[in-house]
Parts: sequence; structure tokens; C-alpha cells
Amino acid sequence: MPLLDFQCNKCGIKFDELVYSSQMDKVRCPECQSRDIKRIYEGKCYFGMLGGLSDSGGCSGKSCSGCSGCGH
Repeated sequence: MPLLDFQCNKCGIKFDELVYSSQMDKVRCPECQSRDIKRIYEGKCYFGMLGGLSDSGGCSGKSCSGCSGCGH
């Protein structure tokens, strides 16, 4: 389940949410409960930072340098 970044078009708050792509239409703003949201890309990279979960298809060797994310 990916951690995705969103911004509410109603109140402007940015937030992240653990959500399957099939459940994207159910995501609501945590501040105003609006469904008028858009997905944004903040350039974060969590692969390789999860210890034992690093073999889940993320950056090899716990390094994100190849994914143009955080540069970890």
C-alpha cells in the first residue's frame, strides 16, 4: 500500500495517505472532509528506509540515489 501525497482543492491543506489505487476515490481531506483533492508529488522516497522491507522492489542497497527521490 503506497503512501501518497495529496492537496485539498477546498482548504489547501497538504496531507499523505496510505491508500490502494483502487481506493483513491474514497480519500478525503482530514481537515474539511472534502473529496475535492488532487494527488501531488513531493519527491519523497521511502524505499530502503524500512529496514526488512527494503526487498519490496525499492532502491537496491538501501539507497534512493537511483530513483531521483530524496537522494538518500
